[in-house]
Amino acid sequence: MKTLQKLALTGLISLSAPAWASDFVDTRLSFVFADDNVLAGSGETTPNSPNARFGAGNQNTQFYDNFNTRFSGFESLSNIVLYKRAPAFFEGLTTEAALTLLVLERPSGQVAIQDNSSYIRLNYQPPGWGEKEGISLVGFPVSADRFRLGYAYRISWGGSGVFTTRSATNGVPGAKLQITRDRWYAYVGGKTALVQNELILEEETLYGVMAGAGVDILETLRVEAGGGYFQKGLVPGLATLGVEAPVNAAGVSAQVVYHVGVPVGTSVDFRLYKNDPEIYERFFAPEKYPGGLSYSVSLEGSYLSQTLEKPDQFGATEPQGATALALQARAKLGFLRLSLLGLYRSLSYIQFDVPGFPPFQDFPEGTELNPEMFLALGADYHLPELHFTPGFIFGIQRPASFRSPTSVLGGNNPPPNLVGTRTVVVRDVNQLSILPETCGGSGACGAEPIYSAKATFRWDLSDSVAAVGEVYYTYDTNRTTFRDDITGVAQPTFEKPHALGFNTLLQARF
Repeated sequence: MKTLQKLALTGLISLSAPAWASDFVDTRLSFVFADDNVLAGSGETTPNSPNARFGAGNQNTQFYDNFNTRFSGFESLSNIVLYKRAPAFFEGLTTEAALTLLVLERPSGQVAIQDNSSYIRLNYQPPGWGEKEGISLVGFPVSADRFRLGYAYRISWGGSGVFTTRSATNGVPGAKLQITRDRWYAYVGGKTALVQNELILEEETLYGVMAGAGVDILETLRVEAGGGYFQKGLVPGLATLGVEAPVNAAGVSAQVVYHVGVPVGTSVDFRLYKNDPEIYERFFAPEKYPGGLSYSVSLEGSYLSQTLEKPDQFGATEPQGATALALQARAKLGFLRLSLLGLYRSLSYIQFDVPGFPPFQDFPEGTELNPEMFLALGADYHLPELHFTPGFIFGIQRPASFRSPTSVLGGNNPPPNLVGTRTVVVRDVNQLSILPETCGGSGACGAEPIYSAKATFRWDLSDSVAAVGEVYYTYDTNRTTFRDDITGVAQPTFEKPHALGFNTLLQARF
């Protein structure tokens, strides 16, 4: 009830606020009928796969989906943006402010409302500078999550989660100072978080600093780089024993982009919302097919490091490195679009915000570590008279995995089903599949490649409503669940590797 009252109050406020356009920005209503695996029923797989139903979530996506967004694409959501821009009393200075709230509908029908990087912005344009040039200061009063390092959202870092989930209660505000010129930009900024210090049992301030720059060397070639340093508090397990072991993180990211006929774009989840007419051009302009060849290729890399507890030596810490690479290529020729997506993530990169696995610990010496790697190829063709676009995607992934020389999943006194060392497949942050101890008497089980193919179509019914369909097949021999053996002890057991699913979606965006 309180949530609905807040939403109603916000709506009333928006009616009286001056606005350039609608106060609801990037609204998406999704009506979905889907089944993530028609070959399995309830209780037959882990995670559970109910029969076809209205609704869908992350379980209905593939490893190559949503590379540049934090959403699954099946959500119904909107962003309430109360925006004000006015010239200051001083020449060349412009003031802006935006109260941005994410309104996300839950499957239960409840509505979650949270700050979506509201901001106050001061922009100074020195005499003789261009319209899009200036020196800007942006303050984020509640959440600076959209102020991040990295360029592809899947491997971005330095958001609010960099201080771990312990900072969520008090939020992570921040500030950014940036100089923007015609062919280059540079920025510096910082964030703070309040996190419980388990040694003194009081909250303390943690700091993070970030800086970066980019330059258009040619009209078709851009180079960008950025770095940051963050405090993450103390190792909780050691602090409760009276040992002060701080966790600090640092890293750098860089990107090279070559583009012909298309501008350099960034994920919408990086951008700051405002409700002026440009928002419609950004979110809702139909795909353009000007003819001829246009393409872009980007290569991005990040190296991070953080201090974690050394499991083999009490009270000691050691740095744990983490790496990620991403290759994105897109081309358009007439009505044909082609795409190539490649990703490399070390296991420590996947678990960077946790941090580590188990939390706040480095991997024991002798652990066999394997990174995540995947490659996906896609193509679609637009039929303008029908407003119809069929497509196809194929991808192959080797998921991240590790095999520890000692049992790390059952604690100091592991249950019988977790005794010994096993290969653990890590599909994403804290998403684990524990493999059996041996595979057919051939020795230790290892992570195997995952194959996925998906046929898609998009049928635009109007400027704001589209019907989308997907049929996908996945072959994954790493699927496991726990079943009782002949002694009554639950053991990891392989599931059927085949999965056939579909998503049908009627979506409105306005």
